[in-house]
Amino acid sequence: MTAEERLERIENGWLDIQTALKATIAAQAATNEAIREMAQSIGNDVYASEARMKRLEENLDGLIRAITAEHINGKSKN
Repeated sequence: MTAEERLERIENGWLDIQTALKATIAAQAATNEAIREMAQSIGNDVYASEARMKRLEENLDGLIRAITAEHINGKSKN
């Protein structure tokens, strides 16, 4: 193998490494974006579930108050 052939082989190796590195960086960027979107989606779901839980607690509180009022007023059929 001549010195020129060795140099060409080394250059081709570097080009392959650069290509692989660019692909790795692009894949990492795509992964980071997917993680960001997933985190945002989870945050939105948590926020929505907290709102639903608050409404549920308010409804339950209202129901407990209504039952208690009926019981205190002697309207209970027990």
